[in-house]
Amino acid sequence: MIPILDYTPIAQFAIGPDHRITHWNRACELLTGIRASDMIGTRRQWVPFYSAERPVLADLVAENDFSRFLEIYRGREAGPSQVIPEAWQAVDFFETLGGRSRYIFFLAAPIFDAQDRRSGAVETLQDITQQVHGEQRLQESEKRYRVLTESVADGIAVIQAERIVFANQAFADLFEITDPGELSGRPALEIIARVDRAHMKRMIQAFRSDRRTEESLQIRCLSTTGRVFWAEANNRIIQWAGQVAVLTTVRDVTESLQRESHIRQEAESLRMENVRLRSSIRERYRFGGLVGKSRAMQEVYEMILRAASSGAHVILYGESGTGKEVTARAIHDASPRKNRPFVPVNCGAIPELLLESEFFGHRKGAFTGAQADKLGFLDLADGGTLFLDEVAELPLSLQIKLLRALEGGGYSPLGSGKTKHPDLHIIAATNSDLDEEVREGRMREDFYYRIHVLPIHLPSLRERLDDLPLLVEHLLERLVGEKAPRALPPRVMEALTGHTWPGNVRELQNVLQRYVTLKRLDLGTPSGGFAAKPARAPGGSDGALDHLDLQGAVAGFERDLIQRHLERLHWHRTRVATFLGVSRKTLFRKMKQHGLQ
Repeated sequence: MIPILDYTPIAQFAIGPDHRITHWNRACELLTGIRASDMIGTRRQWVPFYSAERPVLADLVAENDFSRFLEIYRGREAGPSQVIPEAWQAVDFFETLGGRSRYIFFLAAPIFDAQDRRSGAVETLQDITQQVHGEQRLQESEKRYRVLTESVADGIAVIQAERIVFANQAFADLFEITDPGELSGRPALEIIARVDRAHMKRMIQAFRSDRRTEESLQIRCLSTTGRVFWAEANNRIIQWAGQVAVLTTVRDVTESLQRESHIRQEAESLRMENVRLRSSIRERYRFGGLVGKSRAMQEVYEMILRAASSGAHVILYGESGTGKEVTARAIHDASPRKNRPFVPVNCGAIPELLLESEFFGHRKGAFTGAQADKLGFLDLADGGTLFLDEVAELPLSLQIKLLRALEGGGYSPLGSGKTKHPDLHIIAATNSDLDEEVREGRMREDFYYRIHVLPIHLPSLRERLDDLPLLVEHLLERLVGEKAPRALPPRVMEALTGHTWPGNVRELQNVLQRYVTLKRLDLGTPSGGFAAKPARAPGGSDGALDHLDLQGAVAGFERDLIQRHLERLHWHRTRVATFLGVSRKTLFRKMKQHGLQ
């Protein structure tokens, strides 16, 4: 039997009853680097493996010393062979064996003589270095994979042969299971609601037959408490432990689907409402807070309906006082977001140093004076509408950050590393020429295209004087209620019609407020009464300045000067303040004082 050892590719040697080597095959020479002629007849079987003399596995088997075998090879996967009777096996690592480090699998079996007495042993040595390294790499890979999957919020599982072989904690939480290990080995179909099990089975079979490598689907799942929920699953083929498996990433989308369904229902309801509104819009003389039945206003109403139903970002163009915020609120109230927040922001009235904090919020301690957490405009408007009045006043640095937030990149409050992704409908407003702002480099072109989706031009009051009687009636009702006169004296209406209304509806409201208070028409400022175009008031003088004192004349000149520069510089408040040599805060105060906002 022994000569046969020379022909096996597996390293083997044999010892006799005196523990001397009787055979050392060619494969053993190649493994250890020691020739058979140097080993046969000696007791040097330990030399290739150990630095000092000690029994090798064949010695222990020949002596049938099992207890010493366990003592010497403790922790080296030592034990009886499951294949060969009375053989023992173990695994050991050697820093240098045949010129390099190796993992060796030992198996030694006894040799019996004719009287069935132990007369030696045969030891087999197998180099399993690559196998061990492969297993180590696999274990490290699976360890890294487990660490990675436990650090993500989505549920992750691996399905193999229609059974779950791995699940992370987030996956277990979805199904109300405390320990992810409880899912291991369970049929994958058990966690799927019965109505969708056939669909899930077809998908798994398609993966196993290589007809598909990736698929996303929405499917109903079943938790251990019997709760049915909708899950969005992304599935793809992977190799797991050397075999084909399905990697599935799952998240609960029940609430989002319910919200989408609710939005669709609201959208359908709004569509029907829009149809009804359009059928009677030509007879309408008001829409939300807007008043007027002129052709220009009917076109505005139509654009409001389109903007509300489309959800596209809107830019409102119009002079100061034409009702840009009222229009923005009308769009919001007619949209599916009507029950969500409407947050108006006057971009020109915020000090530049506070802009980022006001828009994005901050955490406590983010800067000196930040005594508590503060929500920004984007937080407050999340899910609703953000109205950016005087959007041309935003500095370039903030335009970049707003653009990132609007395009899905999100934003982080000052002092926070958490990224938020707002859901916003943007309505911007300006009385500047945004094309010129872009050409002059005061507005980023990409920011311009992001907000300039659906433009709506609001007519000035002088462009729709036909609406003046309706506006007067409406404003008087707001000012004095039921006591409001049904009609003003003809001479008063004539004076109102002849005025140029640089402040538009806001100026008209101020004029009517003074008329109700002073019982006379005064087309000037609250402090003096300077008219942009003189109009005779009842019982007054034809001269524009006859009744003015010095304070009134100065106030009128100041108002006229500010208005001229606002119109010349396209109502760019920062540039007007710089030209006049005053701060933005002072300019805003005087504009408010003179009814020019």
